[in-house]
Amino acid sequence: MKTFNSEKIILAIIKFGAVIPTLIFSFLITYTIIKQKDETLNKEIETFKSEFINKEKLHIKNEIDRVVDSIKYEIKKSDEDLKTFLKEKVYEAHKIATNIYNVESTFLINKNIDRKDHTYKTIKYALEGMLYNEGKGYIFIDDINGLKVLQPLNKDLEGHNLLEYKDINGYQYMKKVVETIKNKSETYDEYYWYKSKNDKTTYKKISFYKYFEPLDFAIGTGEYYVDFEKKIQNNLLEKIKGIRLEDNAYIFVFNQEGNYLSHFNKNKIGTNGFNVKDANGKYFVKDMFEFIEKNKEGYVQYLASSKPDSILKNVEKISYVRYLEEWDWIIGTGFYLDELNNKINKKEIELKREHEIIINNILFLSVLLTLILLIISFYISGIIKKKFNNYKKEIKKEINNTIKKERLLIQQSKMATMGEMIANIAHQWKQPLSLISTVSTGIKIQKDLNCLNDNDIVKGMDNINNSVQYLSHTIDDFRNFFKSDKTKINFKFLDIFEDTIKLILPQFTTNNIEFIKNIDNTEINGYRNELLQVLINIFKNAKDEFIQLDNNQKRFIFIDSYKEDTNYIIKIKDNAGGISLDVIEKIFDPYFTTKEDHEGTGIGLYMCKQIINGMNGEIRVKNSEYKYKNQIYKGAEFRISIHLYLE
Repeated sequence: MKTFNSEKIILAIIKFGAVIPTLIFSFLITYTIIKQKDETLNKEIETFKSEFINKEKLHIKNEIDRVVDSIKYEIKKSDEDLKTFLKEKVYEAHKIATNIYNVESTFLINKNIDRKDHTYKTIKYALEGMLYNEGKGYIFIDDINGLKVLQPLNKDLEGHNLLEYKDINGYQYMKKVVETIKNKSETYDEYYWYKSKNDKTTYKKISFYKYFEPLDFAIGTGEYYVDFEKKIQNNLLEKIKGIRLEDNAYIFVFNQEGNYLSHFNKNKIGTNGFNVKDANGKYFVKDMFEFIEKNKEGYVQYLASSKPDSILKNVEKISYVRYLEEWDWIIGTGFYLDELNNKINKKEIELKREHEIIINNILFLSVLLTLILLIISFYISGIIKKKFNNYKKEIKKEINNTIKKERLLIQQSKMATMGEMIANIAHQWKQPLSLISTVSTGIKIQKDLNCLNDNDIVKGMDNINNSVQYLSHTIDDFRNFFKSDKTKINFKFLDIFEDTIKLILPQFTTNNIEFIKNIDNTEINGYRNELLQVLINIFKNAKDEFIQLDNNQKRFIFIDSYKEDTNYIIKIKDNAGGISLDVIEKIFDPYFTTKEDHEGTGIGLYMCKQIINGMNGEIRVKNSEYKYKNQIYKGAEFRISIHLYLE
């Protein structure tokens, strides 16, 4: 009976010997995971919050930069438009005067009338009524002596000599008019002048004069900058008021007095913000102006009194503001931090849901594998038990044929052999059973406690997976390169460059070719994999040229990229000696190659040009001579320009 019980105990140890230590170990692991759970979750939330704020800051900065750039472009364009407008008005008046002169020269030739004086008065009368710009714009006439012949909005000046008149800056504009008449030419001029007869203040004005040869005087017109600038400002403010960004954000504009020029709340436009307090009693508009005075541009945080399409009041907000020096405006936009809290809550729910799915999958697989191993364990135990029983019968049979002493020796030998076998089996199965039991029991406990983290599950598998992942990533790199992708996407050039280096670096390292990069990480839009193909073609051509040179010569490939206006520029140059001037104009032609027939197809650079053209860009090449580390080098320089799509 005692022997029978011992056999049962031995078999039980084989089956379940690893369970108890596994449970103890799993409990300790679970306790550690629970303790670290809150810290891990808080770190993830803080990371998400930081990334969200930085992303939103960059977004609102880009929007304000785009608006300011558009305004500056309109200012520059409007100056040119104004000059063109003034010139057209003077040409129109000049044409009228010429027609009058020609007509009167014909009809008054035989009449007893002072033809010149009559023509003079007729032209003056005709041009006097040529008003425009709601009656503020007019045509004036000055003669070669500096006499004001025609001044429609201030008749008192007519007949007065203004040759020595000086504006507030001491400028004598009439001498410029006289000079134009003497030179029989036309010109633009800037000076300060009165808007009306009773006006005591002068305003900066731009004028255009054109010489009228038949009567030896100048015809001109002008426009006050302040009036023209006001029109531009009003037009741009109307456009700004209509801009709506993500989450219904808007652009706000203040003038130098602190008055609202643009705001989503129309009732605020025209009111002054300096006396407005937020819920904390701070004059946030005044604080914003003090910040701009010191920094010219940057981020400010405050309590916004209202929010578009929302009943919320006193919402914390971060805005990017920038000073427009040309008009003394402050332009800004921002985002509300209550949206951050909403997104954090959604992200937390999403993380928990993803974790739960992963836990369920791992738990299912672990339980399944555990059951399989337990079944195998029970099956093997059954075989051992069966063999053990057969062996026991054989021993019993031998014992009956021997003396009592021999039976005892046989029994001792049998037990020793059996113990060794059990020890070997226990040793072989203990580790896998312990591992599986640990995983399954640990997952079950962690699942019950709702504290299992997928990072803890993945952590234990990393060492086994590293080499496989390396091979997998390598295969993915080549697969992605050869994958045909005809969809334009947003990507960063630095990522493209690094993927290119992964594919080609070994052969360049073998040939002692060094890459020197200075890459701006601006996001561009286009065919990602095809741009990668362009880089490989250019780098490969440089390598082929290097191979033909002296092995002792240093070999460099320089890659520079930067943003230029609305274009992204990529420059690639080497020190392989450059391209022959006889063929440099032909290298982008199809089937043109300088290599032997078996080495080149002549379509590599042709395809590069087609790819870049398809991305709304251009590619050019020239020979370049430059200095690097006090050494003069010469080589080919490729310049790629890709248009940036600005929203």
